[in-house]
Amino acid sequence: MYKVRIRFEKQGYASYISHLDLMRTLQRSLTRAGLPARYTAGFNPHIYLSILAPLSTGYQSEYELADFDLTCDYLPADLTERLNAALPQGLRALEAGPAGRPVNQIAWHEYEIFYHSPWEERISEIFQGQVKILKRSKRGDKEAVLNDYIRQMKFEPADPADPAQGFCCRCQLKAGDDPMNPSYLTDVLRFHNLVSQEDKPLYLRKAILDEEGKLFF
Repeated sequence: MYKVRIRFEKQGYASYISHLDLMRTLQRSLTRAGLPARYTAGFNPHIYLSILAPLSTGYQSEYELADFDLTCDYLPADLTERLNAALPQGLRALEAGPAGRPVNQIAWHEYEIFYHSPWEERISEIFQGQVKILKRSKRGDKEAVLNDYIRQMKFEPADPADPAQGFCCRCQLKAGDDPMNPSYLTDVLRFHNLVSQEDKPLYLRKAILDEEGKLFF
């Protein structure tokens, strides 16, 4: 048996596939690709598969990770090509390798957030002081300091020659058991009237990182 980890991207309309539907889509694609994936036993067998650090519905990503088992003891050289031939539009396998690193080594998510609201210089100043938020989770709401969840953050205009064209936030936010959703940054900007209610930001995950800020794979 060979435990595989794939990195794939989720773009366009595929970003609106829910977590459970994404799992089903990957499982069906593995079947259509004819890969020797390991199945569960029982009346309704399905491929053993897990998605690491799933994103909120509607978020795009260049760095999605999924693990599954093969019944063979090697990694097929054409695995990504066969899988891409079976995946729907918006999903594309980028690389594959052994699933060696444990999931608990994931520490940070790197995002780019694109806003349509015009750029203002004071946007960068908002997060220089301590910013308190009400963080929501399944375990209940709690007051948190947003800055404690940020490793890096930078704001800049989308087009320096035309600030009205919007702006971008590049940031690394905490992952793991107590992750920070980038939508909280948007909430803060809206509170300060720097992003309009009509502005629908584009959230793009660029990378999944370990504690040292290195790519996790």
